[in-house]
Amino acid sequence: MSEEQEVAPTEAASEPAGEGQPEPGQQMPTLEQVRARKAALEAKMEEFRSATEAEVLKAWTSPWRGADAVRAKVDARLASNADFRAALTAQREMTVLESEMDPDYVDANAGRQAGGHPAIGRA
Repeated sequence: MSEEQEVAPTEAASEPAGEGQPEPGQQMPTLEQVRARKAALEAKMEEFRSATEAEVLKAWTSPWRGADAVRAKVDARLASNADFRAALTAQREMTVLESEMDPDYVDANAGRQAGGHPAIGRA
């Protein structure tokens, strides 16, 4: 086996799977395909969230179990879940691709000032 053959699988494994952009020579997905993929990713992320919330509630030992505390623990666990993060990244890429393809797309954050907190008047 030559050195080139040994290096090739490593390089292929380290390249990110371009969820949103097709490889050269592939056809660009339609808007409907992008929306379907985005909906599937959102459903997958909701499954992760539901399963994680069930685990958190099952293992909860404190008598203080407010919705905010549960949400914080679930979010912390999901932040370290590689599968959830990959799905989140792919979903964001699908959102960008959808916005580029859809002529009627309206960005909910368009025109908003970046930074600050709504409670102090800087949203």
